[in-house]
Amino acid sequence: MVSRKLFSSLYPSLGIVFFLMLVLMFIFEVVKQIANPHLTIWESHVITILFTSILAVIILYYPLRTAYLEQRHAKDALLHQQEAEEKLRQSEMQYRSFVESAEDSIYTVDLNLNYLMINTRHLSRRGLSPDMYSGKNYGDFHSEQEIRVFAAYVDKVITTKSSVQDEYEQNGRHFLRKLNPVVDLVNNEVTAVTVISSDITVRRQIEKCLEDTNRKLNLMNEITRHDVLNQLSVLNSCVALAEERAQDHDVKKYLARIEQVADSIHAQIVFARDYQTIGVESPQWQNVSATLLHARQSLKFSSLTIDPACAGMEIFADPLLVKVFYNLMENSAKYGGSTTRITFSCCRTDETFILFCEDNGPGIPRGEKEKIFTRGYGKNTGLGLFLIREILAMTGIGIRETGDPGKGARFEIIVPAGGFRLSPET
Repeated sequence: MVSRKLFSSLYPSLGIVFFLMLVLMFIFEVVKQIANPHLTIWESHVITILFTSILAVIILYYPLRTAYLEQRHAKDALLHQQEAEEKLRQSEMQYRSFVESAEDSIYTVDLNLNYLMINTRHLSRRGLSPDMYSGKNYGDFHSEQEIRVFAAYVDKVITTKSSVQDEYEQNGRHFLRKLNPVVDLVNNEVTAVTVISSDITVRRQIEKCLEDTNRKLNLMNEITRHDVLNQLSVLNSCVALAEERAQDHDVKKYLARIEQVADSIHAQIVFARDYQTIGVESPQWQNVSATLLHARQSLKFSSLTIDPACAGMEIFADPLLVKVFYNLMENSAKYGGSTTRITFSCCRTDETFILFCEDNGPGIPRGEKEKIFTRGYGKNTGLGLFLIREILAMTGIGIRETGDPGKGARFEIIVPAGGFRLSPET
């Protein structure tokens, strides 16, 4: 059914068509009378009406059809717009519900630090009403120092188009703040910054209590170890004196056994000391080549080769990384027998960085390649490779043995993405 709006848009056209139809009817009547003057008036009118009706239908069909299609397209576009607006409204309601139900402070500022949106949690934390924030700027509620820090973070978010995180203290409480970019999907530009601020005061208090407790336990352990090691030194001295004076062969055998047990106890205490220090200090970026050279200083073997490809490479690991390298070299020197050469080389991809440690010793039997990392497995205490794996695991680094038996040991230290980089000074 053609609507009134459709007819209103066709009024000018219909007027022209009506005028033209009158002209055509007049011309048709004249031509018809000239061509056939014997037609009756009734016959003449019937022929004229049929002719003009067919002609009118032909003339009006295309404008009417075009106008109808345009109106239908307009209706469809209006319907789609209404649906899009409804979806946007629903999405905004869901977003607002999420923002308001969050336990964190959430607010959005534009590139000039003007507030665009603030949730109730943030208003409550600041002790202000929504009206007091309306049309306000970040600088209206913060000190000059706070403004400088916040503006610097916002500039960094805009420049990098990535999130920035920091911690700050306010009125005796600690907060973790994360600034996230709001990116326009059309031009891929940052149009605003959303800030999520979490109160981490309780977490900080718990962490401090844990640090204090850990420090006290470490102090107690150090004192205990020191005293036990002193007593072991006395015991070893007494055993040595007893061995010198003992005449009986069985007595000497028992004294030697006591000495072995004392050495084992000493090794276990040293292991406990080393294991306790894993993860105590924060991981840090460490230069591979420099750490290898540092680990090698107290060891003596014929040759150490470091691949030039490792130059400038850094890995993010526990500060005990130097002990990892030291133990690998010491194991090669101690168990390698004929080992005369140790080589460190590197392989880097987008996803991983692999550091290879190879020697020319007898290698590891295939059935022992995983067992050697088990605590207590080995010729002596069996703690070296166990410690190595534990130290590396603190930062997600793996280690495995892939050498061919009889051709030397080959350890692969596998660093995941994000755990390696070229030194900034390179």
